Amino acid sequence: MENKSLPPREFTPSELEDWKRSIYDIYDRMRDKAQKPYEIEYGGIILDVLPNVYAPEFFDDSLWFAKQLQEIVGDKSLLEIGTGTGIIAVFCAKNGAKVVATDINQDAVKNAPLNAERHKLDISVKEGDVYDALSPDEKFDFIFWAHPCNAWDVETNMLLASGIDPLYQSLRKYIAGARDHSTPGGKLLLGTGDSADLKLIDAIAKDNGYSLKLLREINQPLEPGKDNRINDLIYEFIEQ
Repeated sequence: MENKSLPPREFTPSELEDWKRSIYDIYDRMRDKAQKPYEIEYGGIILDVLPNVYAPEFFDDSLWFAKQLQEIVGDKSLLEIGTGTGIIAVFCAKNGAKVVATDINQDAVKNAPLNAERHKLDISVKEGDVYDALSPDEKFDFIFWAHPCNAWDVETNMLLASGIDPLYQSLRKYIAGARDHSTPGGKLLLGTGDSADLKLIDAIAKDNGYSLKLLREINQPLEPGKDNRINDLIYEFIEQ
């Protein structure tokens, strides 16, 4: 792994249980707040949030990813996987990027276009798992996923799937299928955190002919205004 970051976080069994409880608690609060659609001001813009959709104000990473992707992508084409409310797609499109977004969650596929329309942006949002909704000829300069970094082998619903990818089954599909939808010289990126199983991500990358290059990193609160912290990371997959 081409990684000058701090070492991956190592949890003791009790620390892991505490971490799991904190994540489930956040998702419980997220679900309880979104009993009906609501609006938030986030990163200087207004967003609509629908029930059963990942609400970015509960974590600090979405805004950081959105701002970093604006700089990285510029006015090139972007495929965003797992768009949720569309916050990252919106920020990038506002900066001139040509954006297509997918999500497996039907509610997210309804939500993201509301925010694209609110900000008068041309963002195509498609329903499907990773690349399933794309035609074979759709190719992009950048592919990005703010990946649900927890690999816990548990059952998930659509909301929890935005934070948990059991055994990284979806991540494997994301990495394996990227070449089919990349332009020549296109870049495959991943947003994650140091609570992820970075060794497993590195191994999956190598199995698919990539090494990992750390592009951006920040240490910040897991939740706005809270003490629990995380290193949020953006990796590029480099062809070996």
